[in-house]
Amino acid sequence: MPKTNKNIGSKNPRIWIAGIFVITLFGGYLYQQGSSPLNALANSPSPAEIEQGKKLFAQNCSSCHGVQGVGQNPESPNGGMLDEGGYLAPALNGTGHAWHHPNSVLFKTIKHGSIASDSSMRAFSNRLSDKEIVMIIHYFKSLWPDPIREKHSNLNKEEV
Repeated sequence: MPKTNKNIGSKNPRIWIAGIFVITLFGGYLYQQGSSPLNALANSPSPAEIEQGKKLFAQNCSSCHGVQGVGQNPESPNGGMLDEGGYLAPALNGTGHAWHHPNSVLFKTIKHGSIASDSSMRAFSNRLSDKEIVMIIHYFKSLWPDPIREKHSNLNKEEV
């Protein structure tokens, strides 16, 4: 019968190091899974995240909100009503009213669509991941002038 060592790894530091490494990786994975989109929106984005958000915005949002987020009608950045009913898509570049909404509302509106039944803003939950939605929001917030970003930051602090 082969002799078994009940203290496996007690004399081999490589096994301990490998075990600690695996536990650390698993812990990091669990931590990332628990991070919320709102936490991600509270952090400053990297230039790469803004650039990715710009690409995603161009692919998914610019047909309604315009290139550079100027809105469906740049003369009416807050949106407005269409002649045939429904709403014009507002500007997202800081000239419209989007910055008046906290991160939670911006995120929910993109993910789940507008609460207004006659709005053309539909849910993107089937097309965009939470991370992609966050990058899009980071992108259009990068278009806002500094005073608007500061006011929006204070709005989010009040919401917490």
